[in-house]
Amino acid sequence: MYKKLIIIGIALAFAFCHSKKKTTAVKPAEKTVVAARSPLAVAQKRWPGATDEELAQGKTIFETKCTKCHGAKKIVTRSEKSWLHEIDDMSPKAHLTPEEKEKLTRYILSYREANTSAD
Repeated sequence: MYKKLIIIGIALAFAFCHSKKKTTAVKPAEKTVVAARSPLAVAQKRWPGATDEELAQGKTIFETKCTKCHGAKKIVTRSEKSWLHEIDDMSPKAHLTPEEKEKLTRYILSYREANTSAD
């Protein structure tokens, strides 16, 4: 008799002891918003056909040629207009080819837009 009561008690405990916490699934639209803010998505919107490899090369140019003299600057602290002026001014001094200048520009502007608030 006691075994039946214990088994019934345990069964009732399991039946009524479940989490009250509601889980929220991530909606596909939310994933799209995150993906749309990636530097590659930004670059492809602005320059159709832009590739991840081009952005990686632009990052390498920034990290080697630009920071060699100036140190690592925070990309998001400057406006696009300021960066375009700086890139135009410094590219000849850094001996960048037109292709390197383009990759650097795409990297900086895409990174900046993807990492600044849209507010």
